[in-house]
Amino acid sequence: MHSTERHHRHETQFVSFDSSRCEACWDCIEACPKGVLGRLDLGFHRHVRLIDAQACNGCKKCVRACKSGALTYTYLPPARASASRSAEQAVPEPWKPIR
Repeated sequence: MHSTERHHRHETQFVSFDSSRCEACWDCIEACPKGVLGRLDLGFHRHVRLIDAQACNGCKKCVRACKSGALTYTYLPPARASASRSAEQAVPEPWKPIR
């Protein structure tokens, strides 16, 4: 991931947000029942911003409201996340002999 991509990406436990794709329609802010999202509205620099990531409960209302694709649902349950990590760790590194 490039440094510019890191600058534009923000996340909660459930949702990933890419500010470079945000069209500043504010529909996601209105849809969010928990007040997770807020506005960054400086005229020339406008997009949604995360104001309370910990309050996100993964209801997906903001994701459904986002027409630009700036918000995506990314939650991976803990059991699946640990299984995924275990599978990654089980793959041998190419420079190590398998015995």
